[in-house]
Amino acid sequence: MADVSRAGVGAADDYVKDHPGAHTYTFKTERLFFRPLRLDDVQSIHAFKSDPKVYYWTEIYTEESQSRQWIEDRLNSERYLSFCVEELKDTEDAGTTAASQYVIGVVGGTDLPEIGYIFRPSVWGRGYATEAVNGFIKFYWETFPQGHPKIATGEDKRYLKAVTGPAEEAAQAAASAAVLKKCGFQYWKDQVEDDTVNPEQQVMLSVWRLWGPGYRP
Repeated sequence: MADVSRAGVGAADDYVKDHPGAHTYTFKTERLFFRPLRLDDVQSIHAFKSDPKVYYWTEIYTEESQSRQWIEDRLNSERYLSFCVEELKDTEDAGTTAASQYVIGVVGGTDLPEIGYIFRPSVWGRGYATEAVNGFIKFYWETFPQGHPKIATGEDKRYLKAVTGPAEEAAQAAASAAVLKKCGFQYWKDQVEDDTVNPEQQVMLSVWRLWGPGYRP
């Protein structure tokens, strides 16, 4: 990973002050550029949230206003740390790259220490999910070596976790689990939650955990 930085000052900093889940960090991996999730990403986010291939076991949004609310919820919660992901493209200057300005995915803290990711089906199979999760992990521990400051003190500061879908969606859950394993996560436990599609039902999810540097018990 290279070039972890803050992407703005002034007005951007004022916005962050008013939205506890907003931030100004950016970073790069070999093929990807990561920048803060913004309200004007609503069309890109709705393309994910309305696609049953992406959200195979959670609620599918039918209205763009739902996707806008999804973004606002993340920008207004101090336990979120979300990044939009764009491909890096070669420029006319030899040996240099620039972000494509086209959002292909989202990665980051969904309720820290829990993290998650989503990508457009059109870029599946390229290894981007693994690259993005690995990149976020490195960014996170380099930026917050003691854990994110908004996480309550204690063991939660020492690890990141992720959740994969129910056994009924075995193929998709296995693909997500494979990404997590490549990034160093280990199976931790099962977790029962209310089904977001059928609230009267419950689903069994798998929880994966990755200890931070120096924290493995």
